Amino acid sequence: MRTYDHKKIEKKWQKEWEKAGLYKISDQKKGKKNFCLLVEYPYPSGNLHIGHWYAFAVPDIFARKKRMEGYNVLFPIGFDSFGLPAENAAIKHNLNPKEWTSGNIDYMTNQLKSMGNSFDWSRTLAASDPKYYKWTQWLFTELFKKGLAYRKKAEVNWCPSCNTVLANEQVADGRCDRCESEVVKKQLKQWFFKITDYAERLLKDLDSLEWPEEIKESQKNWIGRSEGVNIKNKVKGMDMEFEVYDSIPQTQAAQTFTIMAPEHPLVDELVRGTEHEKSVKDFVTKIKKKKATKKFNVDEDMEGVFTGRYVDNYLNTGRDLPIWVASYAVYEYGTGIVNCSAHDERDFKFAKKYGIPLHPVLFPSDPTLARKIKMCEVFYREPDGILEEPTEFKGRRWDEAREDIIDFLVKKGFATRKVNYKLRDWLLSRQRYWGTPIPIVYDPEGKPHPVPNEHLPWLLPEDVDFKPTGVSPLARSKELKERTEKIFGEGWKPEVDTMDTFVDSSWYFLRYFDSENEKEFCALEKQKKWMPINQYLGGAEHTTMHLLYSRFFYKALRDIGLVTANEPYKKRMNRGLVLGPDGRKMSKSKGNVVDPDRNVQFAGADSVKMCLAFIGPYNEVGAYPWSMGGIAGMRRFLERVWRLKEKVSNLKPKIADKIQTENTKLQTLLHRTIKKVGEDIEAFKFNTAISQMMICVNELEKQDKVSLEVYETLLKLVAPFAPHITEELWHELGRKKSIHLEKWPEFDEKKTKEPTVTIVFQVNGKIRSTANLARDSKEEEVKEKAFSDETLKKWINGKNIKKVVYVPGKLLNIVVG
Repeated sequence: MRTYDHKKIEKKWQKEWEKAGLYKISDQKKGKKNFCLLVEYPYPSGNLHIGHWYAFAVPDIFARKKRMEGYNVLFPIGFDSFGLPAENAAIKHNLNPKEWTSGNIDYMTNQLKSMGNSFDWSRTLAASDPKYYKWTQWLFTELFKKGLAYRKKAEVNWCPSCNTVLANEQVADGRCDRCESEVVKKQLKQWFFKITDYAERLLKDLDSLEWPEEIKESQKNWIGRSEGVNIKNKVKGMDMEFEVYDSIPQTQAAQTFTIMAPEHPLVDELVRGTEHEKSVKDFVTKIKKKKATKKFNVDEDMEGVFTGRYVDNYLNTGRDLPIWVASYAVYEYGTGIVNCSAHDERDFKFAKKYGIPLHPVLFPSDPTLARKIKMCEVFYREPDGILEEPTEFKGRRWDEAREDIIDFLVKKGFATRKVNYKLRDWLLSRQRYWGTPIPIVYDPEGKPHPVPNEHLPWLLPEDVDFKPTGVSPLARSKELKERTEKIFGEGWKPEVDTMDTFVDSSWYFLRYFDSENEKEFCALEKQKKWMPINQYLGGAEHTTMHLLYSRFFYKALRDIGLVTANEPYKKRMNRGLVLGPDGRKMSKSKGNVVDPDRNVQFAGADSVKMCLAFIGPYNEVGAYPWSMGGIAGMRRFLERVWRLKEKVSNLKPKIADKIQTENTKLQTLLHRTIKKVGEDIEAFKFNTAISQMMICVNELEKQDKVSLEVYETLLKLVAPFAPHITEELWHELGRKKSIHLEKWPEFDEKKTKEPTVTIVFQVNGKIRSTANLARDSKEEEVKEKAFSDETLKKWINGKNIKKVVYVPGKLLNIVVG
């Protein structure tokens, strides 16, 4: 038999599949139900590493199995081709980002095709293609018209040395990643999407999704819904009032101080012209720098400075509340100001650190513990604690008094009910070149207007110097300025910010369905055929921002009438992470990246794919170490499948059936294998599916002959995992149609069970013998076997049989006296 030449075979079949258009999917096939398998489209970095293979090659197993089950499967691919890395590369290598990105897309396309995946390349898109970003811009203008896109001042990272705004990704430990200067915060006008308008819907609609609970929980935490009250406060000795949000109003009587976020604009007003002005401003500057680093942890950082000001105590407890600026106060949550008490753990620690008096009002029934709490020796807040203040609620439990206390505060005029969210509006402006231009122009009075549809795509100008000089690269474009004035008139100015790449990735899946449509971003009739996405696979790092942004974007489009479903993704699954040979996350900077191309050359794409599928469950978020030994093992397995063909005997069907019937052990194993492989693929447990196929191959190797029917079944099971070798073997068997168009094997549930079972024979409850009998043996047959058993006869001979107890398929107990 000829040797298994993976290079020749894989190249051959990739060419044949492309020529035949095997994976070019129509929107509807007669008698087939549509199924869309979506993977997060990759950033074209220029060279895939083995982790990318894990992300894109392994899901192909699922796609192929669904296709063999009779589904019309769309498995698309594209490129998230805008973004900061390309711009940095352009600056470093003095190249145009367009050229850099285009070259990387070509290179990665060849790499992706080397996987042999069932991608429909006819639908491929790239975010940086004007034909694509035309519709990103059009969608932006639709959101703008509905008031969901707006502009306001916001804080950004600013490098004083480079004179430019930096994205968060460009800041490392509070320093610019280009020049290592300290980054400061600066206020600039920015564009936002009103995602907060959708906070409640984003939260409630999670219940309808078939997502793992941990993903739902991450989204819930990111949205951060809480119910409470807003309370008006007046600064003592100043004509200043502000509101404070309180999610635990039971502690009103315990409050002894107020904290304000360093970023809050009222901080300057509080200390202006006072002896505390310098110390407070120095503290604010220090904390802002610290917050620019990844090392800052809002839950653990405990620094503060006293402003010298106090809040009038509206509850008449006799205590005014000193106002502190605290590092752990979050400007973006509530009002950015919090009244603090002994019954919040962070407030308790902060007060202890700075010697701020505390006044506990909640105590347990245990007098010893209550005494320690009274002395502020320990922190306490439990649902079953008993309130001592306010006096109106003395003796009430903390948890059951909540609503009554809120009603009390509202009726007194102190507070208003409020639902709050941690979620902030989506800042989408980027002061860089390589991104979708925001399609806005400003009239001579500075009022923003959307660029009309006939001028879309609003193209990126090319007369741009990418080197940072303190303003957006687009602001330095003569062509963009002249284009704007030519179309709109003298004095009109273009927007010079570009969009966050999360905007591009919030709707890309829809364009796959209608990628050539020049009149619509995606026709409704196309959407109805494919939406919602049946299964979406991606990285755990996108569990919050990307998924939340795309869900918001989709809901906003639905409200406008541009999409059909309520949610974009029916199912979502996060994959694990493949580590480098050194056990760390793969990174070019760490020098631990594994090049898949070398492994494909050495062992073949099928071996690499199976190795990655075997390293652990795809449906669990774990970290799996990479090992070359795994590829070698999969290569040996495929060679065994290859050699099994030598045992294949093209027996006539009746003879083959007879052999299969007589070899009940093989029959059971085959049906078990069909069942387990199918179920494990469906559950994305590809590793255990491969293990079962290995067990089956082990048994087949022991046979003198393997029937054609059995071998064909094996090849169909292996086909999703190793598409090239199975296609070659299938055609060597004389088949004309692709194995990937064959029907997925079916199993008989009865035949998955062992044909015989071991029955335990007992006398007076003690085991005296056993027998292997047919699983479906009747009770009379089991009794007949028992009473003819020579060993058992010795124990019951001459004794009176009182009764016989039979537990089907397990035991028979003979009670004698």
